[in-house]
Parts: sequence; C-alpha cells; structure tokens
Amino acid sequence: MKQPALPQVRYWDRVAHEKRFSHPLRLDWLGHYSNQRAPILDYGCGYGRTLAELSQAGFQNLAGVDFSEAMLARARGLVPRSKLIRNDGQSLPFNDGCFDVVLLFAVLTCIPDSNQQRALLAELERVLRPGGLLYISDVLLNNDQRNRERYERDAEKYKCYGVFELPEGVVVRHHSKEWIAEITSSFQQLQYEPFTVTTMNGNRSAAFQYLGRKSV
Repeated sequence: MKQPALPQVRYWDRVAHEKRFSHPLRLDWLGHYSNQRAPILDYGCGYGRTLAELSQAGFQNLAGVDFSEAMLARARGLVPRSKLIRNDGQSLPFNDGCFDVVLLFAVLTCIPDSNQQRALLAELERVLRPGGLLYISDVLLNNDQRNRERYERDAEKYKCYGVFELPEGVVVRHHSKEWIAEITSSFQQLQYEPFTVTTMNGNRSAAFQYLGRKSV
C-alpha cells in the first residue's frame, strides 16, 4: 500500500489540535462479541477519542496507529497507557493474527484511492486473529444538491464518483453501500447500521457502522 500523499499528512498535522470526531462507538457490539481483555487496534486513531472511550469502559489491551505525528502527540496526552505508533500505512509492525478487534473509524473517507483501500483491508485482515472482529464506521454517499455537485465536479479528475476536494485542499471520499460490501466480502457480516453523523466540519452526512468477523 502506498504512503499517504504528503498534502494529506500535512493537513492532518495542521488541524490535529482543532478537529473533533463524532462517530459513535457501539460498546454493546464489542461487549457482545468480545471482552475487555481482548487486544484491540484502533487504526487511524487520530487524537485518541475512541481509545479513551474503550479505556474508560474497561478495555485494557489497546493500541493505536496513525500517520499524523501531531494527532498522536495529542493522543498521548489523552490515553497515556495505550501503545501509540506512527505508521505510514504501507505495512503494520505487528505479527499475523495478534489482535482480536480492529477499529477503522472515519479512515476510509481519508483514503480516496480504491486500491489503497483494498490494500489496507488486506493488511488489517492479516493482523486479525481467525474469528477476529473488524469494526468500521464511515461516510456514505449523500443525495443532497451540495454533495452531488461536489461528487460531479471532481468525478472525472479522480475517476470515482464520491471523491472530492475540500476547500482546505484535502481529498476525501464518500462511499456507496455496494463498495463497502465489496471490500468487506471476505468477512462475515455480523452487524450493519446506517446512521447520520456530524462531520468534522460540522455538516450532517449519511454514514454507516459495520461489524464483521474474519473467517476461522
């Protein structure tokens, strides 16, 4: 998997101390299918919000990975007991099958390239144990005029409907349900729930949460 583009990294380093994320963490899902001793990886952990929620809920074996050093610096103040690693996204510094759960919260939207998304899912599947859980929360395509105009404006440039540039220069992606089903097809779907999220820029967007199990 290629490294994240430099403008993307610079953007997240620049906004690391001002952005707030709001994708909800379904602790009841994790409590039903896992336990508090399970080793959990939060890929794209950002400033550590989700890791902090897990820690407060009693989960003890937590690790976070992000490509933004500024985000990780903020996370270290929030979750000092979690193992936090800067990683460029090419390969994870973990053995095969060493995690029971991998979280992927609002990360796919930051990876507009389809091949890079596929490569990431394959790498996360590698570090999950057989029967381990993949928990995704991300953004879906919207049908309002504002979003349709953004999708159509940049579709030819990026060869993908749903990929667009924000005014501040970062490129993001909103996903079709069919695409999410395709890239998670090697997992057994346990849960899928659409919802509406408030984005980091304060806008409302269609979103989804997915919980899948790696084959045994």
